[in-house]
Amino acid sequence: MAKITAWFDNSSLPIALKWSLMIACFITIVMSILGWFLGNQQQNFHQKQTQVLGHSLVNQLALAASEAILAQDDLALNMLLKQEGKEQLIIGTQIFDKKGLLKASTGVSTIWDIRSLLQENAEPDYLIWQTPGTRAITFHSLIKYQDLIVGVALVTIDREPLEQQLQQMTNLFISTTVGLVFISILFAFPLAYTLSAPIRHLEKVGKTLNQDDTPAVSRTGRKDEIGRVLDSFHYLADSMEKKKQVESAFHQFLSPSIARNVLNQPQGTQLGGTTTNGSVLFCDVVGYTEISENLMPDEVGALLNQYFKYFSLAAHSCHGTVDKFIGDCMMIIFGVPESDQQHGIHAVTCAVLIQKIATQINIQRQLNNMPIVRFRIGINSGEMLAGNLGSDERMQFTVVGDAVNLSSRVCTLCEPGQILVTRETLREPGFGNIKHPQSLGTVFVKGRKKPVYPYSIDVEHFIREGDIDDYIKQILIEGEIV
Repeated sequence: MAKITAWFDNSSLPIALKWSLMIACFITIVMSILGWFLGNQQQNFHQKQTQVLGHSLVNQLALAASEAILAQDDLALNMLLKQEGKEQLIIGTQIFDKKGLLKASTGVSTIWDIRSLLQENAEPDYLIWQTPGTRAITFHSLIKYQDLIVGVALVTIDREPLEQQLQQMTNLFISTTVGLVFISILFAFPLAYTLSAPIRHLEKVGKTLNQDDTPAVSRTGRKDEIGRVLDSFHYLADSMEKKKQVESAFHQFLSPSIARNVLNQPQGTQLGGTTTNGSVLFCDVVGYTEISENLMPDEVGALLNQYFKYFSLAAHSCHGTVDKFIGDCMMIIFGVPESDQQHGIHAVTCAVLIQKIATQINIQRQLNNMPIVRFRIGINSGEMLAGNLGSDERMQFTVVGDAVNLSSRVCTLCEPGQILVTRETLREPGFGNIKHPQSLGTVFVKGRKKPVYPYSIDVEHFIREGDIDDYIKQILIEGEIV
């Protein structure tokens, strides 16, 4: 059966013809099962009717013969059996006395141990038997007179009419099945041909898809239209899988927003950019040189990855984009490449999340006797150039300008665990309901002539005002899953 199925699937027969044959086979199987079920039902019905009739006749005969057998009136018994023999289905009757001696008989008789029947509840209560010329069923009943067993009566019924009816029904179902199979083949092929039209259309379309690169050997083993369509889909799936692998690798080196910008816009692969307004966050490790001196390189990498993984989630939750990792420093941009009118407050919110998450991680590391890391964060806002910088052979999407450089300089002014923002950031929308940060006065940074006005953010007050504890918990949970 398996070989036939495999040949059927892998043959080059048109799919319409295959479907026609399947419909014909289905109808044949269904009609066969239906015929078998109805035949069994009819047979059981006739058997029950025959048993009811047989028991009724033999009980009636036993009741009528009780007085005659006590009186030993053989003439009356023979007259009674003659009267019973007028029933068309009855082909034989016998009466035996309590000693098992035959007292009267008409028609055919059966070989039965009469002594075994002269007992209460003798089993079986009927006997199915046949000879070369007779197919019959015999029923027995005890003859009683005032609860005294005085003999036994037997009635034999012909089984031929039952079997003839069953044979007629079987022939009827066979004829009906053959007719339906013929009709199904006659009408199924046009129907199957019409239904398979979309498959043939898909086959034609598949041939036009990079026909030169499509493998000559079928991957499915099928040689019909479905096999050729499946081969085309396998080819497309392989191409899509390769594309997904490239995009997945691409997203690992670029933030999702930048990756989408490059993939969806052809001009995104060109050098140059546009001037935009945004915020830049620099997050730097405090005492990185000392940490690197006391740990192996792979341990340093694992340590940074543990923190930066959660910091990236914090940036994403605040509409920020991780621009790059510069050793122990992390650069996050807001309002670029996707416009964000609230980029300033989002940058500060991200900084608060980073410091609180770092505190949570440090608590766990201290419990495990592992070294901890503290961070300083500087934020500045303003105009910057956002776009692709580098060369035609190798380019990178990033932001440049004085606003970017200043955020890096502000980061160097921070104490461990501190967040400093510039006056330009506090002028951005969204800071109206937040308590004014503590000013550090006028500060001059290295390499810049103009003064800087940094402000320190009160992390705990910002959390109470912003109610961002839930965000911290969610980021920690996501970090465990990633």
